[in-house]
Amino acid sequence: MRLAAVFLILLVGCSKPDVETTDTREPIAIRYVGVADLPVHSQPGDITPVITHYKHGESISVLSHKGDWAEVRTAMGNGWVHQKDLVGAEEAASSKENPNPRFEHAPSPVTAPSAHGTIYIQADVNTDGDITNTTLIDNTTGSPDLAEKNMAALKRAKFYPILIHGERKPFQYFYRVDY
Repeated sequence: MRLAAVFLILLVGCSKPDVETTDTREPIAIRYVGVADLPVHSQPGDITPVITHYKHGESISVLSHKGDWAEVRTAMGNGWVHQKDLVGAEEAASSKENPNPRFEHAPSPVTAPSAHGTIYIQADVNTDGDITNTTLIDNTTGSPDLAEKNMAALKRAKFYPILIHGERKPFQYFYRVDY
């Protein structure tokens, strides 16, 4: 029994401690998030688990490239993002202080070849760039159904967040469709 206890103590004492290894590689670039929400995957592939998210304008240390993917440093280690979703400092700086709304995903067009007139819609946009409410301001087409379809298309759209002095701001957007 004593021999078993001594053996157990030696086994525990000689085993390596659970120490999290830290990647000490120097970044090859510093890039910025150019999309509203950037998922970081565990491996370079869309079907791999998402381990964290970065928001528009945040800086990221790039460690390597693999095809269309960039390996980035995260608080938990490393992850992978689409390179196309990263921008340089100049573009990031211009978007940080640019209070002009820009679509990340524009509304899908609603076609109506026989319609004539204009539809005006007001959209309330939150700090993440999501449209939270739409209000019809004017519809000179004479078609309530066409106005509803345009409002639904606008609700599915997404904006880049507005950043002013590094702080996200909600805003209103006025959308006009001419037929």
